[in-house]
Amino acid sequence: MPHLKKLLREGGVALGTWITINHPDVVDALSELPLDWLVFDMEHAPLDIPDVQVLMMPLRGTRIAPIVRVPWNDMVVIKRALDIGAEGILVPWVNTREEAEAAVRYATYPPKGLRGVGPRRAVRYGAKSFLDYYTRFETEERVIIVQVETAKALENLDEILSVKGIDVAYVGPMDLSTNLGIPTQFDHPRFREALERVLKACERHGVTPGIHAFSAEQVRKYIEMGFRFVAIRSDLSMMLSAFREVLRSLGRIGGEREAGY
Repeated sequence: MPHLKKLLREGGVALGTWITINHPDVVDALSELPLDWLVFDMEHAPLDIPDVQVLMMPLRGTRIAPIVRVPWNDMVVIKRALDIGAEGILVPWVNTREEAEAAVRYATYPPKGLRGVGPRRAVRYGAKSFLDYYTRFETEERVIIVQVETAKALENLDEILSVKGIDVAYVGPMDLSTNLGIPTQFDHPRFREALERVLKACERHGVTPGIHAFSAEQVRKYIEMGFRFVAIRSDLSMMLSAFREVLRSLGRIGGEREAGY
């Protein structure tokens, strides 16, 4: 069983970051680190399927799972992301049980789902048996992540997380706080209450709770709270943060607050 799926099933903490820069050097460099996953962001970063396929290539032979955040809960995009070798799919804006069921169906072959057959890079261009992939991928490798980012999703958490096939409920703090009317106020009582609701619902349904963190302090805090799929910022934000720290130490910039991403 691949590393990420095994880690989640055993209750471990899975750490990763987000890829938004469209160059394989970034992924190749990060592949040298002990990360568990990378999310390739097709929703907000300027990445399309051909870009993501190339960006994934440096991960072959590593234990780092390539995950694609698709731009929407769309059967065609989910199918294509899986065909190019994604081990996981992160689906934004899942607010109801029906939407969660659709995401699972789109990522599942018939007769249980709707995914079309043509896995391409996922079967190493035919070097691997399709029948082996068909019988193994969905149970031993695939990770389906639904994003919790609205008040409606919070209200429907139990229905969403009761859908068989959902592995992770991932809190997008920027969207969730904004949709709750408290943008970026991550210490606000309403936001903290929302996180507790996610944690409790995940525990009830055996789903891994996930969240995006913007600092090492937040990573530690969220792990202590019980989150087990935690993002360490993103490629672009980490690069800018490192340069800001040096420039701040040299007196070039003040102590202004960094952007969340």
